[in-house]
Amino acid sequence: MTFPRVYLVDVMRRLSINSSFQEKTEKLCLLLERLAEKSGEGAIIIVEGSKDAETLKSYGVKGKICCIKNRRIPIYDLLNQYVNTDEELIVLTDFDRRGVQLAKKIVAYMEKHGKPVNLTFWTTLYGMFSNDIKDVEGIGTYLKNAKRKYYKQPTPLS
Repeated sequence: MTFPRVYLVDVMRRLSINSSFQEKTEKLCLLLERLAEKSGEGAIIIVEGSKDAETLKSYGVKGKICCIKNRRIPIYDLLNQYVNTDEELIVLTDFDRRGVQLAKKIVAYMEKHGKPVNLTFWTTLYGMFSNDIKDVEGIGTYLKNAKRKYYKQPTPLS
C-alpha cells in the first residue's frame, strides 16, 4: 500500500507536534516532582491565590504554600514574615502581566532585605509554557488535556 506524500508529511508533522507536546508534558511532570521535593525539604512556595495552592497540593506539593492575594494584610507585611526565615522561598506567581509584576515586586522586596528568592521554577514554567499556561492553576488543566490526548489519540496510520 502506498500513501501519498502529502499524507505522510502530515503524519510526520503531527507525530513531531505530539512528540514535542509529550516532551513538554514530561518536563512539566518532572518540574512538579522537583517542586514537591523542595517543598518536602521545607521550602516555602509563594503563589497568588488559593486555587493555585490547591493545584500544587493535588500534584504532590505537601509543604507550606503561601497565598498572597485576597489577604487582609498588605503584601509587604506578609512578605516581611519571611525575611528572616531560614527556609528557601520559591516564587510561583501566574504568568500573565500582573503575575510577572508581582514576582518582580516580591523579588525586589526580599532581595532588598537580604533574602534570596528562588525563581527557577517560575522562569522554567514561563519559558516553556507561557503560550499554553497562564496561571498556576492552569497546570492542572494542561495535564488533564495531555492525559486525554495521549489516551484517546488514534494511531496516525489507522
